[in-house]
Amino acid sequence: MTTTSDPCAAFAPVLPDPLRSAAGRRILAALATADPPRAHESRNHRTHRQLRLLAGMLPSADRLLADPDLLATLSACTAVVDPALYMTVLNHYVLCLGSVVGASGDLRQNGPAGAGTARAHVPKALETAARKGVFLITEIGDAGSHLAVRTVAEFQPERREFVLRTPDHGAAKFSSVGAPGMPQSAAVCARLVVDGTDHGVFPFLVDLCDERETAPGVAISGPLGVDALPLEYALVRFDGVRVPYERWLRGSAAIDELGCVDDPLTVDQRLRHTMSVGQALWATLPSAAAALARAAAVAALRHSLHRRSHGRLAPGSPVLTYRTQQRALLSALAEAFALTCAAQTAKDLWAFTLDGRITTGATSGTPPDMAFAPWASVDRRLAAFKALAVAGAARVTGECQHRCGLAGYLAVNRLSAYHGFAHAFDSAGGDNRLILLDIGRALAEEHTDAAPPGQPDPDSPTWWPGLVGALERRLAGDLHTTVRTRRTPHLSRMALWNPVLEHTRQLGEIHTRRLAAQSVADTLAAVHDPTVSGPLSTLAALYGTTQALRLAGPLQWTGLLGPTQAAALNDTADRQCERLMPHLTTLTEALGTPDDLLPTPLSDPDYAAALGGTLTWHPGAPA
Repeated sequence: MTTTSDPCAAFAPVLPDPLRSAAGRRILAALATADPPRAHESRNHRTHRQLRLLAGMLPSADRLLADPDLLATLSACTAVVDPALYMTVLNHYVLCLGSVVGASGDLRQNGPAGAGTARAHVPKALETAARKGVFLITEIGDAGSHLAVRTVAEFQPERREFVLRTPDHGAAKFSSVGAPGMPQSAAVCARLVVDGTDHGVFPFLVDLCDERETAPGVAISGPLGVDALPLEYALVRFDGVRVPYERWLRGSAAIDELGCVDDPLTVDQRLRHTMSVGQALWATLPSAAAALARAAAVAALRHSLHRRSHGRLAPGSPVLTYRTQQRALLSALAEAFALTCAAQTAKDLWAFTLDGRITTGATSGTPPDMAFAPWASVDRRLAAFKALAVAGAARVTGECQHRCGLAGYLAVNRLSAYHGFAHAFDSAGGDNRLILLDIGRALAEEHTDAAPPGQPDPDSPTWWPGLVGALERRLAGDLHTTVRTRRTPHLSRMALWNPVLEHTRQLGEIHTRRLAAQSVADTLAAVHDPTVSGPLSTLAALYGTTQALRLAGPLQWTGLLGPTQAAALNDTADRQCERLMPHLTTLTEALGTPDDLLPTPLSDPDYAAALGGTLTWHPGAPA
């Protein structure tokens, strides 16, 4: 197998790996040397200790949230070490403190007359992670609760404070809240009511508990388990919790001394703005998902290369000798590469937003209305990248887990945790299906005339971007025509869209595939080193062929791919795998996680010895 002298250095300008950056290595080293789990310590308590360790080495929350590179690095590092820790970091920094910092920025830039422009206070206990922060938006009783939040914050003008109430059991909030024993606060999304009038959904910063007891008016349930992402979760209810005015994360809104609300946003705009805290999540979650996908694909390839098979066709041959294993795992590596390209695009889009080169939502076209969820309405393109990233990571980690047999299911090899993470985030952080439905509806409404596909050669890295782009336009055109034909003045929106929802979801999904294909093409266009461009171009071609095989049905019924072309894709994929095998060492070294900081038995050439070395043995007396 051919290799460059230093694959990581050669690939770094094209595919910067956050795990190998100086900041990434510091974070991984710190977590590797952290105190081991303590006896009888809950998972929430352990991740809280790790969160405090990270807080001691990270900049202040406002600086961290203004640095997309560092936030993406933090996301990738914590996810590969322990997905449960990533969830803790996400809740604390991105969602809870993101709500505090975001409200502060709005107040400085857009504060109404008389509101003052002083920076809102970020409590020191949250800044240092002495208190763990969480984000409470989801209510358990109804689907789509983000669009109909029922937790109420009623303004009391005589005391200039708010009274927070949960109206019934169905409005109880859900998040990774632990039992009292560690201090916790939450950004609680609640409907602001002033003198009986609904003014939209705002976050309120509320202390839930301290080391000894739950705060007055707060009720926290016993733990709820989620096997896919193991932390202690709980339901939270409020009964008369008093929230000071300064804990209202009001942004540009205010209530004057007469009790009149001054908010430049409508109720729907306010909900969209409150949910915009998700932009930093959608911009950096793809980096975490891509890191997990790369780690899984490289570990599975190395395991298959060293692991012997005793099948009768070729006893003693490495498992990777078999074409089925090659196709599965090299295709997984190709998708991990595409997810890495997409993660870079998502992070760049967020950076452009932060530095003012584009405005929020300008990357997305016209914001879709909030038919199913608020996410795509906040930022359609970043929400699409989130959906793409976790769906792709779930495919990659699931396939790698399956292809490693028993080893893929052992916790010490991490693949089960990575697969659980990806599946959990199908719903967490913005439900993928609802995102795709809203995107599909918007694309059908905006439809433009279809253009023909480009390069007809599947071995060309430009073939798949042209083909999937044409597929997106054809499906959008078909759905546009169907909806236009069915629309009548007296037909309700439900009656109009319900029969075509699966087509709508599929269009949203194809849109995310097109974004990934374009990210890959943009990455390849920046490669000028032939030792890098050769393997990456073939990897990109294999990614496109694999995607075309998955979408062979839609490609054929839209007339973009003929039956003969579709039948030839399997042979094309085999040929591309043959071309990749000589570059396997280079690719796995360039795309893999740093073995010195994140070793697993699965990647070790002597897997059995490495696995045994992780175990405590209890030998009997000599026989």
